[in-house]
Amino acid sequence: MLPQYRSLLAYHKKKLRGNLRVLPFRSRSLGITKHLFLYEPPRFTSLENVHILYLFRGHEREYVNIQEDGSRKKTSIERIDELIQDGTLPPILVVMPGLNSADNAIPSLGINMVDAPADKRVGFGSGNFWDYLTTELIPFIDARFQKKTQSSMRLSYGFSLGGYTTSLLTCGLPGYFHHAGLYDALFMFEDQIDPRTNKADTIWGKVSMFDSALGKPDARIGGSLSAWNSTELIRFADPITLQKLKKTTFWIRSSAYDDNKGNLYRNTYFIDVLRTSGLEAAFNVVPFNKKAEHNWYWNDRYLSFFLKNIFEG
Repeated sequence: MLPQYRSLLAYHKKKLRGNLRVLPFRSRSLGITKHLFLYEPPRFTSLENVHILYLFRGHEREYVNIQEDGSRKKTSIERIDELIQDGTLPPILVVMPGLNSADNAIPSLGINMVDAPADKRVGFGSGNFWDYLTTELIPFIDARFQKKTQSSMRLSYGFSLGGYTTSLLTCGLPGYFHHAGLYDALFMFEDQIDPRTNKADTIWGKVSMFDSALGKPDARIGGSLSAWNSTELIRFADPITLQKLKKTTFWIRSSAYDDNKGNLYRNTYFIDVLRTSGLEAAFNVVPFNKKAEHNWYWNDRYLSFFLKNIFEG
């Protein structure tokens, strides 16, 4: 086990009533072993019904790392564990897959990457993360915990780029998730054209951080990214797919800011896409709070808020 995993597990050992574990997963799609964190609620072995929550961001450590940024006083899992312990939430099994490079510098976005670095130490293997998630990891979790989860809800949640991945999985597996929560997600525009300027999106179209996943900027033109664009997957969905997507409620909130401080406009835009297509977006107000920022403190607050809205009604 890597030292960073040991330290994260040690931090949580005395703080949780439930159990936090690291699972190595040997992926045929990737050709390498990827790790994920798994949180089991208190008295897990004796429970008969447990809901499943997938948390997406980038590196598998992010939801359990108190030092992910300077804003946190508790990790996401500490907050969830407390809410389960006090009876606010029912038992929830939480799955936190790793989607980024080992050093967390390069995102895979949860898609089949165009040009994944070949060095296995980078942590990408073939780069086929969409295949890994949809044909291996999610079916594995379903099968392994089938007896405890067959009558429960399946939830997905993502922050920032993890929100992008969550929206993509929700659209790519229509009807599979009962609820999808997203905080300050980095959504794509249709045809990669920013409606504010009527010009190419400067984030998805030009940022070099996405070169490995999407290709060089000159290759990211219009429809070239349609397969990985949840906006277009919804707008051009056939009636059967749309009917399946209506089984999912989207819970979307953003920070109070835009541009380099947040994604308020992109979240407002995506909610409009959902409602224009007859899909359910649960909230009418987009900013989570007038002071909400694009950081882990506000994400963790919203994650708790999202879960309480589902289970408290």
